[in-house]
Amino acid sequence: MDKHLLTEIEIKDFKCFKDFKAEGFKRVNLIGGKNNVGKTAFMEACYLITNAYNILKSHPNYQKGQTTNIDREFFYNEIIKLILSIEEHRNSKDFLLEWLLEEFTFQNYNFEIEIDKQFNLSAKDNVIVPNEYIKQNYFNHGSVDISNFRNNTYYNKIYKKNHQPLLDNYTFISIQNNMNEAIRNMIDELKLMNKYDYINSLMNDIFNIEKIDIIKNKVMLQQNGIFLELSNFGDGLRSFFSIIIVLLTHEEKTVFIDEIENGIHYSLLDDLWEIILNISRDQKVQVFATTHSKECIESYARVAKKLEDKEICFMELGKNENRIESIIYNYEDVIKQVSQHQEIRGW
Repeated sequence: MDKHLLTEIEIKDFKCFKDFKAEGFKRVNLIGGKNNVGKTAFMEACYLITNAYNILKSHPNYQKGQTTNIDREFFYNEIIKLILSIEEHRNSKDFLLEWLLEEFTFQNYNFEIEIDKQFNLSAKDNVIVPNEYIKQNYFNHGSVDISNFRNNTYYNKIYKKNHQPLLDNYTFISIQNNMNEAIRNMIDELKLMNKYDYINSLMNDIFNIEKIDIIKNKVMLQQNGIFLELSNFGDGLRSFFSIIIVLLTHEEKTVFIDEIENGIHYSLLDDLWEIILNISRDQKVQVFATTHSKECIESYARVAKKLEDKEICFMELGKNENRIESIIYNYEDVIKQVSQHQEIRGW
């Protein structure tokens, strides 16, 4: 296992999770369970803390070992953006009017999330405290009252007059997300990373897309010699494309895919999982995805077995007397349960 991967998490009082622990996560993790059991909330908790930790570790002064000299206003602003993106996704929220009238307020956040006994985020009445475990002690990185986010030095990086807040945390993929601007930037990144031909090849093999390009500042796909905007294609193709491009441009990061099968025809699921397993291995990307589809779980197991990729995990979520609990299945368990046609979609 690579050191950057999340292997265990503890969640207290975050959305529907009162006191939850789970461990044994691998490189590619699929989360199943009945509707409204907390699959998306679990991913949001992971998304918040893993990105916050990655932002902290990526700060130049942190990398030099100068943990006390990080730009805390920058760090806090990035945490605020993460929480805003959770709000945006969860409620399909259009911030524009609230933003213009300066009426937007955060819901009351009180929670504690910890990963791998290394990093902890706690909140009380919207005051968030990041803590890092260093040499047997927690190092406190200060605190921020997210309710006063407009007073942050970097607030102008989020706010542009008469526009939605500018959020650039795109590792949470959902069919609800509007990722057009992000995809334009990621296509440019792929060209610089010499991966542009690869994504063109994948899209050609699966969807007969001849070329992907940016034309008149729009994401365009060529099919049968004609360029059409990405928005003209169905949910399945757009979701498939979004997943591939995010995986390719987020090396050594964690990517979250909500309702992974949404809009994708069951006949394409094996192709999707093979791409995810291969790219995640090559790019050292950790993946968390949710599903309530039996076909999706079966495809996941079938492709992992075909590739002999044992760095997979299935987490089954369920409720026991209104308390959310989980069962973790490793590679052997997943293959066994699926081959025996056992129901592992929650209880």
